Amino acid sequence: MLVAFDGYEPKISPEAFIAPTAVLIGNVTVHEGASVLYGAVLRADHGEHGIVVGARSSVQDNCVIHVALDHGTTIGEGVTVGHGALLEGCNIEDGAVIGMNCVVLDHARVGAQALLGANSTALAGIEIPPHTMAAGSPATVKKAIEGKAQWWIERSGHYYVELARRYKDQGLETT
Repeated sequence: MLVAFDGYEPKISPEAFIAPTAVLIGNVTVHEGASVLYGAVLRADHGEHGIVVGARSSVQDNCVIHVALDHGTTIGEGVTVGHGALLEGCNIEDGAVIGMNCVVLDHARVGAQALLGANSTALAGIEIPPHTMAAGSPATVKKAIEGKAQWWIERSGHYYVELARRYKDQGLETT
C-alpha cells in the first residue's frame, strides 16, 4: 500500500520490488533494484525528513522504518535490513547488514559494510565504524569484519536483488 501524507507520496523506482503487504507512507523513496518485503512499514510523516532506500537494498519482512522529528532515515546502497528490524531517524551506509530484530535509534550511524548482530540495539547517536561487527544491547564494536561475515556482507545484497527479481517476474508486487 502506498499512502500520500501532507503532500508527500512514495516514489518507487519501476525496478524496485514492493511486496503487496508492505506499507509506504509519505516522503519515502525506493531506488532501483531495492526491495521492501512483506509486512514492512516505512512511515515518513515529518515533512522533508524522509526515508531513502538505496539501490539494491533489501528491507525484509516486518521491519518498521520511521523518521525522527529532525532527521530522516537513509539506507545506502546494497544494504540488508534483516527481518523485524526497527530503524528510527538513522543512517545506514552502503553495504551494511542490519541483523534480525535490531533497533537503530535517532542519529545513529552504521558504517559501510558494517554488521550489526541480531537483536542488537544501536543507541541514539552511536557511530559504528565501517567494516566492523557490533552487537549487544547497547551495541558495542566487537571486532573487524573478516572471514565468513565478510563473505556474507559482500554477497547478501546480490542475493536479495535476485530474490526481488524473482518476485517481480511472478507478478507478486504492489501495483
